[in-house]
Formats: sequence, C-alpha cells, structure tokens
Amino acid sequence: MEFSLFNLMTKPVDGSSHADVFNQMRTMTKMVDDAGFDVAWFAEHHLSNYCISPSPLTTAANMAAHTKRINVGPAVVVMPFYEPLRLVEDICLVDQLTEGRLVLGLGTGYQPREFRKFGFEINDRLMRGLEIWDCIEQGVYGGVIDYQGDHIQIHDAALSIEPVQSRIRTFAVGNAPEMRQKMMDYGAETLTTPAIGPNSIVGTARRLFKETRIENGLAGDAFPFAVQRYVYIAKDKDDARAAAEQVLIHARMANNMRRPEPLMDGADLKIVPFDNEPDVNTVLERAIIGDVDEVTRRIVAEAREFGITHLSVFMQIASIPFANTLRSLELFCDRVMPAVNAALEADKATLAS
Repeated sequence: MEFSLFNLMTKPVDGSSHADVFNQMRTMTKMVDDAGFDVAWFAEHHLSNYCISPSPLTTAANMAAHTKRINVGPAVVVMPFYEPLRLVEDICLVDQLTEGRLVLGLGTGYQPREFRKFGFEINDRLMRGLEIWDCIEQGVYGGVIDYQGDHIQIHDAALSIEPVQSRIRTFAVGNAPEMRQKMMDYGAETLTTPAIGPNSIVGTARRLFKETRIENGLAGDAFPFAVQRYVYIAKDKDDARAAAEQVLIHARMANNMRRPEPLMDGADLKIVPFDNEPDVNTVLERAIIGDVDEVTRRIVAEAREFGITHLSVFMQIASIPFANTLRSLELFCDRVMPAVNAALEADKATLAS
C-alpha cells in the first residue's frame, strides 16, 4: 500500500500563529519523507481559518526544498477558481522546481462562500472545472492551449515552459459521472474522502468507479483506489475520545463552510453543530482512532474490504495538540506502516501460492 500525508493547515483559535501552523506542517512532512511515505498533500481553501493555505502548488514547491525524495502535490487544486493558462504555467513551473516530484490532485470545490467571493457560480463548478482540466491536458502535455468551451476560451497560446515529467501522476476527487469519465479519459486515479461518514461511502465510491471503468472497457477489480481517512494513535481511551472530539469539531467547521453564509468571527469559523451530526462514540467507530494494534487492524481490514491501494493519512486535526499529533505520527511511521505492509504482502503471497 502507498501512504501519503494530508496537510490541511487549520489555524486553531488558540493563539497559534501562522508560522506555528506552517512549521508544524514542515515538521510532519519531513518526518514522513524520512519514513518512506509516497506523497505529501497540501490543501487549498480560502478566506477562513479552516485552512490557511490558499496556494497548494506554492506550498508543494516550497516543501520540495525541505525534503529529499517524497512526492509533493495539491489536494486539491480547486480548478474553477483558476485562470487556466496561468494554472497550466504554474503546474509546469512547479514540476520543474521540484525536479519532477509533483503529483496533482484535482477537484471542483464545494464551499459556497469561496465561489461567491471569487465571483463564480457554484452551480457551474463541475463543467467549468472539467473545461479547465481539458486545458491542463492540452497545455501541460501538448505545449499549446487552443480551447473553445462554454466557460473557457483560449486561442493558440503556446507555452514557454514544460514539465519535467512526461506524465504527471494525477488524482481527482468527485463522484459525478462526468468527473469519473474525465478520470478515465486522462488516466487519473480516484481519491475518496468519506470524512466521518459510514464506510458504505467508500464502498459506493469504489463501485461507481468500477462501473465507469467497465463502461470504458476496463474489467477487473485490480485498479488504484485511494482513500483519505482520519487517523490517530491514542495513548489511552481518554486520549482517543479527545481526538474524536477534535474530529467532530473539524466536521463542524467543514459543514459550517457548506452554508450559503457561514457563521464566522472575521476569518474564524464558529464551531456550531450541524443537522444529524454523529455523536463522539460514532466518530470513534468511523475514524481510525486507537492504539497501534487497533489502527493497524482497521487499516488492513479496510484495505482488504475495499481494495484500497493508497491511504492518505489526515492526522493534524482541528486543535489536537501538536505534541500529540507528532507522537501519533511517529508511531504510525515506526510501527503501523510496516505492520500494514507486512500483512498485505502476506495476503499477496497467499494468493500467489
């Protein structure tokens, strides 16, 4: 299994500075680079403390200079917000600056306030985003953008920069049929983010992606399938419950941002309950929280059940104290990751025998 680290870079309302948040992100990313993780992801959001990184490509370029071998990338570029010609140039530039270590994550966004402030209609986000993806394909791999769509019109724009890689590995978030088909068209991998929803969300996403593969003449169950999960290795039951409470706080922030008008104090989101939110006990069941053995067991079980080939680990959640996150991440690197890989390799050996 591949492993990646998801960096959301939430700024807690606890006196943490912007520098604190970014220094913590650097520390975690350097740790997983040394541990052998495959990718470090950097989020994009705007105009709230939910995430203070508005430019994930810039963050990825910076972190390539702080790491040795790990691939770096946005999770995700929110395509509808971008002027596509500039975005294509930036993708090529970051692949050059990272010496070919860029991995792309693409999506179309979901937060109404962000769209309103950027001057775009959220109801257009899917089709505008897919047209921008077409421009990425033309410009990054063909060197020229010549595109006439409903949302994007660019005539004969020849680029002066190209990527290092002949093909940049790409993941995409979204279950809309049009998004799944675009993944097929461009050879992208699906990334599923169930948050605190039930495991059936993962199963449904895999089934839909498999159906789209079959529609495109690709049979079989062996295909890349990436999932992002809350993961935390707890010291004891009290620490596990405290982590689950922070997962719920994060979910409240995310759901607040789905409102047409989020409840805010300036740029800080208010922490307010949402309709039909789960209780903490349910969060403990749905997030991967527990001791080393429990976390290992859960990851192996989900990999077997859903055919997960890439796990994006989301560990610095809301206001979990950074010392606790760092201890959890160290245990994950030193004990959980090797144990998961050993169990899955044993599965392969059994099937081959």
